[in-house]
Amino acid sequence: MDPTQERRRPFLRGGMPLRAVILAVLVALVPVTALAASNGQSNGQGTPGKEAKGIAVTLSPSSRSTDQGLAVTYTAAATSKGGFAGPVTFGVVGLPAGATAAWSPSSVNLTSGSTAQATLTVTTAPSTPAGKTDFTITGTGGGMQSTASAQLNVQEVKRNFGVTGTVNGPLAPGTSQPIELQISNPNGKSIAVTNVSVAISQVVRTPQAVAANLPCTTADYALTQFSGTYPFTAPAGSSSLSGLGIAQSKWPHIRMLDTQLLQDGCKGATLHFTYSGMGQGN
Repeated sequence: MDPTQERRRPFLRGGMPLRAVILAVLVALVPVTALAASNGQSNGQGTPGKEAKGIAVTLSPSSRSTDQGLAVTYTAAATSKGGFAGPVTFGVVGLPAGATAAWSPSSVNLTSGSTAQATLTVTTAPSTPAGKTDFTITGTGGGMQSTASAQLNVQEVKRNFGVTGTVNGPLAPGTSQPIELQISNPNGKSIAVTNVSVAISQVVRTPQAVAANLPCTTADYALTQFSGTYPFTAPAGSSSLSGLGIAQSKWPHIRMLDTQLLQDGCKGATLHFTYSGMGQGN
């Protein structure tokens, strides 16, 4: 071998050939790359999971309380999931007996990623049982349905009030007179009157009719009960049907029947009435 050619072979410091140094660097890089991958660093090629298409409904507040015969409202929301778009119709199941539901609006139209709201009004009846009831709202659209649960607490509130009446004129066979009702409400706040009724408790004949043994009984009279709209509001203190703006044609009426029997015993007779009513506190 030519000594001059041997001297031209490249060497690095320490006598290691250049090729050997490059291989050593490549080998050293392999565990570094593996370490970076094991630490969860993204290489830019991953694909995130896609959300399923659907709807989600919620109701707030989750619980409301009301008195029998009154109403409460909730706010429902429908949200688009996974790009859902289209109409969503609301419904309710599981309300207590006598309670009804009304939606405003009854349906909403969602676009991808949007949320729309509706108001649910639950109206109870005076006969709705007191207590807590769990119910469910539904949102249906595109063949899919979502539900949310809530609670309604119906409270029995008893209020004392008085009812009296006045007949504004005399009676004769075949005639009728309205009975003006007065309501005394000592509760300091208004009440919702849900029923009033009148009954004849006694017919008191004059002494002359009694002496002559002339009869007059409740069978000589007929009562027509209040026919106005329930409930009507009676404010705190004293009020009357006329003062509440209720038409006289809706008041209770007392009528003396025109019978085939002698009714002279009813001349000058005094009728005694009993009154009863039901109401809910506000």
